[in-house]
Amino acid sequence: MLGWVIGKPWRGFVAFIGCMVTAGVVFAQDMPTTPELSAAAPPSNTAAVPPASPAAPLLTEAQLQQLVAPIALYPDPLLAQILMASTYPLEVVEAARWVSVPANRALKGDALANALQAQNWDPSVKALVPFPQVLQNMSDQLQWTQDLGNAFLAQQADVMTALQALRQQAMAAGNLKQTPQCRCAIKTSGNTISILPAEPQLACVPVYSPAVYGAWPYPAYPPYSFPAPVGFAYEPGFWIGYAPPIELAVFGPLWGWGWVDWEHHDIAVNPERYALVAGGHPGFSGNVWVHNPEHRGGVGYADAATRTRFDAARVSAVSAAARSGAGRGETAHGGAGRFGAAATGAGGGAFRREAAMSGGTPFRAGLGFHGGPHGAGGPHFATAGPHGGGGPHLVGGGPHGGGPRGGAPHFAMAGPHGGGAPHGGGGPPGGGGPHGGGGPHGGGGPHGGGPNGHHG
Repeated sequence: MLGWVIGKPWRGFVAFIGCMVTAGVVFAQDMPTTPELSAAAPPSNTAAVPPASPAAPLLTEAQLQQLVAPIALYPDPLLAQILMASTYPLEVVEAARWVSVPANRALKGDALANALQAQNWDPSVKALVPFPQVLQNMSDQLQWTQDLGNAFLAQQADVMTALQALRQQAMAAGNLKQTPQCRCAIKTSGNTISILPAEPQLACVPVYSPAVYGAWPYPAYPPYSFPAPVGFAYEPGFWIGYAPPIELAVFGPLWGWGWVDWEHHDIAVNPERYALVAGGHPGFSGNVWVHNPEHRGGVGYADAATRTRFDAARVSAVSAAARSGAGRGETAHGGAGRFGAAATGAGGGAFRREAAMSGGTPFRAGLGFHGGPHGAGGPHFATAGPHGGGGPHLVGGGPHGGGPRGGAPHFAMAGPHGGGAPHGGGGPPGGGGPHGGGGPHGGGGPHGGGPNGHHG
């Protein structure tokens, strides 16, 4: 009896406790979740680190051919410099503006070396100084330049495959052929077409319409194109012509240190000639070009794999430059090479990598580009001093490349993708003005390309 009297209240108490526990669980489920603090929690200063942007998808074959159409028929050495320089879009803009100044554009040899001392540009950008119209096109079409650079970093072999596919199309259409006007040698080896300067110290930049490729196989992705220089006219029946030849000897070692190695899908570098313009850069392993994130500045990388490879070094360089008060965010390289004849001709047998440069013949320093003296005893290519130019507002952004601070709201391609104003170049903030774009084709102005030149 006592056990029943005691047991009944005990069972009631247990039941009460069970109800309270159940109610507590239900209440806890209704409460908002609070993040736990742990050793893995981000430090308080992470607000200064920009969030990772979503990974950009790789481009398809159709998109790659659309992208490289404006440059696929350029001579191989010039093509190599454009591909490398496109990975440094801010420096391309700076160089285009610098070259657009008539006094700078007239400099040659040692005088040019002195003027470039203060310019902390990658050697691939400096190599385009002899080609002001090329630099201007890349600056005016800034979104295209950045897209090309991103694609080359993420899909280097695919980009080179797309370039060869377009050369095959142009040749099949009967428009890619060797003429006296091109000053070039067109060589075919298997499925590879090389376009090489017939005279190593001369280069002709082709001017062509997308019609040079014949029937375009990707209607959804029509080819991009550069505007023809003001006053340029194609000869009847031809879709490709050539600007007047550019004498490269007067530019010293700026030219002739890198070219496309089609067999290996990379950019081969002559170490002796590269050392003359690279300042303190240690060169490249295996004499194969690799992107230098110190010259990328404030422009991030488009895809996760490229960010993993280069972004830490890029951010470190930007931070170091900000601490030292440099303008755009690359570290400076000290040291230099000379324009001396001995340096230019050094190492005659040092570099023997087989490459498409000479159609399979080894390229040797001092020989592949006729080597001789180019302004003996000239000064060093140092790279000091702040730059100030560029700035994050030139990064691009948006489908037309950068908005009102980036240089007119339409940094779009010409031709079928003209994308906006008929001049495509923009006002003074965008690098335009008299040098940046005028004329109905977006390329001219008084410095947009000169007279008709030569036609193929």
